[in-house]
Amino acid sequence: MNWQAGGDGLLALAAFWVVLGPGRRLPAVQLASLLLGSAAVLGTLRFSGVLPLPQLHQFVSLLGAGVGLPLLALALVKPGSVVATQRRYAWVFAVVAAVLCVLIGVVAGVKLWGSVCAFASALTIAAVAARRRDLLALGAGICMVLAFATFAAQLSAGPLRPGEFLHIGLALAMLLLGRWAAARPRLSS
Repeated sequence: MNWQAGGDGLLALAAFWVVLGPGRRLPAVQLASLLLGSAAVLGTLRFSGVLPLPQLHQFVSLLGAGVGLPLLALALVKPGSVVATQRRYAWVFAVVAAVLCVLIGVVAGVKLWGSVCAFASALTIAAVAARRRDLLALGAGICMVLAFATFAAQLSAGPLRPGEFLHIGLALAMLLLGRWAAARPRLSS
């Protein structure tokens, strides 16, 4: 297995740990983690050569960036909101955001749509967490911002390419977000 597949695999494991464990406390976190984990599984399959479906991986990655990360940001900013706490409203938000992603990112061809959504979500998480002095959420936000910044700058180090930095940073962020979600009271949906 190569570094690209390994980074995606690590992200998938972290995301699905959140889905099956602490993410159940907040349906928005669980759904967002499911989207990010699905994109990571497709990336693992693509970069390992087992099932190379680059267009599907890119599309689900767009949904992770344009739907999953804004959903995570909303859950951290307003953890008591109906979108964060009730499954049906999390899905409504996700469907509306997915339609916007398809219309803007695919139909209109705005290639930066996913990147803008992802970076704005990461900055929002970091800023709100800093204001609240919430160290777990702040750590997650910082990991995301650094991951997106290194990817945008196309930084490499040794065998690690920009994609690996992105996936490792997002995996660390998911682990911190999982810890953050675990500290929340369980809510019924």
